[in-house]
Amino acid sequence: MKIRMGAGIRAVPALAAVGLIVTLLAGGRAGAVAATVTRYEEVKGWPSLPPDVHLGEVAGVSVDSNGHVLIFHRPGRGFDLKETTKLTEPTVLEIDANTGKLLSSWGANLFLVPHGISVDKQNNVFLTDVSLQQVFKFTHDGKLLFALGEPRVGAWDATHFNEPTDIAIRPDGTFYVSDGYVNSRVALFDRNGKWVQEWGKKGSGEGEFSNPHGLVFMPGNTDVLVADRENSRLQLFDRLGNFKRQWTGAKDAQTTGRIFCVDADSEGFFYVGIRRADYDKEHTGVLKLDRDWNIVTSIGFGKPGDPVFDAVHDIAVGPDGSIYVAETRTKRVVKLRRLE
Repeated sequence: MKIRMGAGIRAVPALAAVGLIVTLLAGGRAGAVAATVTRYEEVKGWPSLPPDVHLGEVAGVSVDSNGHVLIFHRPGRGFDLKETTKLTEPTVLEIDANTGKLLSSWGANLFLVPHGISVDKQNNVFLTDVSLQQVFKFTHDGKLLFALGEPRVGAWDATHFNEPTDIAIRPDGTFYVSDGYVNSRVALFDRNGKWVQEWGKKGSGEGEFSNPHGLVFMPGNTDVLVADRENSRLQLFDRLGNFKRQWTGAKDAQTTGRIFCVDADSEGFFYVGIRRADYDKEHTGVLKLDRDWNIVTSIGFGKPGDPVFDAVHDIAVGPDGSIYVAETRTKRVVKLRRLE
């Protein structure tokens, strides 16, 4: 649920769940598709924002301990790293999960190009800005606790980032940063923001990255799962960065492509956002994987009756099992309600 701490096919109109007749590559071995299929439907008209609030590109989405949905967006701006003027509208929106109503907003005049958002156990909000080259920790109502990195200076060392993408926070306050579009590493920091260690370099081998773009912890243990975007895979590491296994999907399957984001729920399922290419609706959507990394549900990917995804960028799961999918170019968040 991105607080980030630690049977047969049934055709139903507008429902986003079908079985996949594919074979997975899990940890390098072929695995059978799980039999149980969870069904989802898109919640139309969610969120329901005031007339004067307009979503920009939605880069990040998270769920706090109250079950509220936090959106990190770019009002009036795209992925433009040359911008030097900070966004004047609130960039963080807190939304009621059930009604879609706006509860609060903040983050005006603070950010250039918003990217990642995660919430810790105390409801503190961690954010990344790929143009400011910084990682931030705020209170839930937007008071700055600390900022890491030198503003607008990209580098690779203990005190700099280069287009950082995401954050995952442990219950003890230590946290990981995926860094990112230019650097190709995952860095670990203590609860006060002091660099502890890192791993990774540019490449496609085990423990290497090509834009580590999303992070989540494995439910029930301390392992770290990384969405290795341009290598189109998930990589699993222990808490110190030792490689354990990877998942690349089924070769040439419609559901295989660049992995932008990943989240997990308390039951041990994983939710993976796929976008093979920009504007490629036939190969863009969400997968739900079981503990053995078998696909149990696919949503989108051009299937009739499913939501049409275009620019999946981030994903979060609520305590009731609802899935929230953030999209950039389409400037929206799609809520998918789980059906029992």
